[in-house]
Amino acid sequence: MTTNADDPTSGPDETSSTETSSPAVTPTDAPLEQGPAETISLDEAVTPSADTISLDEPAASLYEPVAPAHPTPAPAAPPTPTRPPVHTGAFSVPPTGRRRPPVRWAGIVWGVLLAVFAAVTLFVVSSPARLAGVTVWVSTLTPGAAWALWIALLGLVIVVSALLGAIGAAQRSRRRRTF
Repeated sequence: MTTNADDPTSGPDETSSTETSSPAVTPTDAPLEQGPAETISLDEAVTPSADTISLDEPAASLYEPVAPAHPTPAPAAPPTPTRPPVHTGAFSVPPTGRRRPPVRWAGIVWGVLLAVFAAVTLFVVSSPARLAGVTVWVSTLTPGAAWALWIALLGLVIVVSALLGAIGAAQRSRRRRTF
């Protein structure tokens, strides 16, 4: 359906009778049942009412500070320093009673192992010849050799976990002895 929003002429809309179920009604045919129209002149000066807020000038009550009920006495002048103040900025030395946090060796070792695994994987898949060589090697493994490989990898994980557990136990016992 087309509208006359861009071309407001007094002619009828360009709608066909198949688009609407009732015959087209022109504005001149419609009865006018309106009361007397009120005309507003935009040239006249309008006086603002009590509930109107002007945006041209700021509201004074919003920006002026409220005076306290009891005035406070003026602060005394600060004493003059006899020596310059000591700078205690971001690079100050920590207190001597605190100890450094322990090194988390488990995170370091597992991070190194995962980085080595990722580096080897990237090395293998970065060349089609190496990838083909690994594919041939894996496809020629016998079931016994595949089981032996999985058991060796599981043994490596167990040994690393045991070593990291021993390191953690040594760190905990050392902390208990010192404090």
